[in-house]
Formats: sequence, C-alpha cells, structure tokens
Amino acid sequence: MNKRLSSLIHFALAGTLSFGLVAAASARELRLAHFMSPMHHMHKRMMQPLADKLALETGGEVTIRIFPSGELSKSGAAQWRTALTGVADITFGLQGYTSETFPRTMFAVAPGLFHSSAEATTAMWENIDALAPDYERARLLAMWAAEPAIIMTKDVPIRTLNDMKGLKIRTADQVGAAIVQTLGATPVPLPASEMYTAIDTGVIDGIMSDASTIESFKLQEVANYFTVGLPSSTSAYFLVMNRRSFDGLTADQQAALNALTGRDLSMAAASSYATEASRGLDMVRAAGKTIIEVKPEVLEDFNAKSDIVMQLMLKSAEEAGVNGEAIVEGFRSSASATR
Repeated sequence: MNKRLSSLIHFALAGTLSFGLVAAASARELRLAHFMSPMHHMHKRMMQPLADKLALETGGEVTIRIFPSGELSKSGAAQWRTALTGVADITFGLQGYTSETFPRTMFAVAPGLFHSSAEATTAMWENIDALAPDYERARLLAMWAAEPAIIMTKDVPIRTLNDMKGLKIRTADQVGAAIVQTLGATPVPLPASEMYTAIDTGVIDGIMSDASTIESFKLQEVANYFTVGLPSSTSAYFLVMNRRSFDGLTADQQAALNALTGRDLSMAAASSYATEASRGLDMVRAAGKTIIEVKPEVLEDFNAKSDIVMQLMLKSAEEAGVNGEAIVEGFRSSASATR
C-alpha cells in the first residue's frame, strides 16, 4: 500500500512539475521601451492599456513590461534600432528622428497636406501598402500622426511671413527644418525634452511643434505667442516590434496581439494627440497668453513656401527611387474623402 501510495504521489508531483514547465515555457514577457515620462498620455492611454489587454486576452501567457523614460534606450532617435536589435521587443518612436529610414512615411508629415491627426492617420492606413517597405525589418503594430504643428514664440508674435526672418526655431525633423528655413528662419534641431529650457534661456526664439507638447512640457509657461492655422507639418509616430520576438509567439498569441494593434490602436493614439492639443491651447488661454490665427491673405504667402518644401521632398524621394508623387496623390485622395 505504501509503495503504491508513494508511486501515486511521485506521479502527481511529476505531472504538476511537467505542467509548470509547460506553462513557464509558453509564458512570455515582452519589453516595451519608450523615452517619455510614465505620465505622458501615450504611456497612460496607449501602452499601459495595451499591456493590460494583452495579458487578459492571453490568460497571462503574454505580458508587457514597460520601460519608460529611456530606461532601455535614452535617445528618441535610437528607438527604431532598439527594436531591430532586440534590446527591446517593442518600441515607440518618431519616424522623423531618422527620416532617411522612412522615405515614404515622411510624406505624411509634409506641410499643409492634412488638417488633423485623424485625417493624417486615416490616410496613412489607407495607403499602408505604399508605406510598407519602410517597415520591412520590423513588425508594425501601430502608426499615427499628431495634429498639425503650430509656432510658439517668446518675444516675437508671428502674424506674417516677415515675422519669421532671422528667428531660431526648434524643429523635430528634416521636414520641419526645411519648412523653417524656407520661411526665412534658422532651424535648430533639439529633442522635445530640451524645448522648455532652450526657449526660456534664449537659445531659441520659438518652437515648431504640435500643440500636444504644450501640456507635456509646460510650454505655456515660457512661450507668449502661439500661431495656429499654418500649412505646417505634423509628426508621425510608430509602435514596432522585433520580428523574432513576434515570431516567437504562438499563433493564438500573435492573433491576440494583432487584434489589439493596427489601425484601431493607431486611430485611438491620433485621438489622444488631438485631445492633448486642445487641452494645450486651453492652457494657453488660461495662462493669458496670445493665440494668433493667421489671416487668409497672409496664409497665401505661407502656402507658397509650403509648396516649395513639397517639391523638395518629391525630388529627394525620386533620387532615392521612391515614387513620392503616387504616395502624395494617395494621401490627398484619402484626405479629400475624409473632409
């Protein structure tokens, strides 16, 4: 009897151990890296909910651990490579930080092309086949745009094209730099984290960025004039995954992740940027600062300069073997249908 009981106990323990090993083998923790504060709206409204939902949908088999504030990769420009090399399984970043890597997607940030983050993001997904070559080395989970940029200045209100001459304006990418230079100002590339101090100390005279950055970086405290309604660029963003990490998931786990990402997640992210842009301008009003809407007759001057930048982008794309004309036409067609 004792021998039989011992055998049963041994069998039960072996089965429990075997089940535990199988469960451990199928469980997977994915590392998601980004360079913003955990208080940033993308962390709170996009990344943490994605982590929570994926754990729920997979019964805890796949979890996401978020590394904010540059814990795995401090540089915003390094996020794409951080995913490719597997330092992180998933990363959040801006295509504009490494514009040459995304020659097709960069047309989404072309000046004057879109009126809103939703319009731009819709166009990006409706033309995903044309943009797909930009992401061949990674698994694209989401892709979206912010609201069109505004110009924030400390001492000089921007009401006409002439007001831009000689100013030093912070830009985020090559397209923004081309716009600023065409407008007669000097582009100064700076990470978003340095905008507040740079304008406060006079290193720069102003900032070209979408209004969502106002609240995120407290820009209503250091800028006095906020010019809106310009045919400016926007910012494009990505959430990408290392291909080996994705391939390491089971088919069911991949399906769960796919269901939670893609176009719907991208549109939600775009909506969050629109919400933050609106909140940012409300903060400007509450602070008693000046919001300037460019007059229609002056807008024509800015539009002419935007056209110059678009032609430069098309020429650069052609030299790189990219059919920019087709991409822009696809974007414009989508935008027209959305309005």
